Amino acid sequence: MGVSLRKIDEENWRECIHLMVGEDQKRFVATNENGLALAYAHKEMEPRAIYDDDVMVGFLMYACDPDDGRYYIPRFMIDEKFQRKGYGRQAMKMLLDFLRDEKIGLVDIIHKPDNEVAIKLYKSFGFELTEDTLDDDVISSVKLNSV
Repeated sequence: MGVSLRKIDEENWRECIHLMVGEDQKRFVATNENGLALAYAHKEMEPRAIYDDDVMVGFLMYACDPDDGRYYIPRFMIDEKFQRKGYGRQAMKMLLDFLRDEKIGLVDIIHKPDNEVAIKLYKSFGFELTEDTLDDDVISSVKLNSV
């Protein structure tokens, strides 16, 4: 499996907006179209497609908050056809390794409080639930480097 993270651009954005989670997961994650619109409006956001070789299997986005300089992950999804194959774990590892190499100290991830599958994945990478919230989402954090 050749998993990679690639920028979303004029060549692959249409493919990205067609990625979908299962019907039972739609309440946990906004559409990728919504995510790309956010990235268009907020230039600090970095949207990435998750690929296995040349097949797009998921989407993630990370950003540095321009107000406080804190890094966060507002979007993370694997298409329903590719779930439970290890892509989410590999993509999260790649993203966190990249941010660690960039000397980022702390990273937040925004998620629904009852998304048990995602929370299990995040906890496996050291994310811990904080008391912070954003609308009806909660925030978990992981320390990557001493700052």
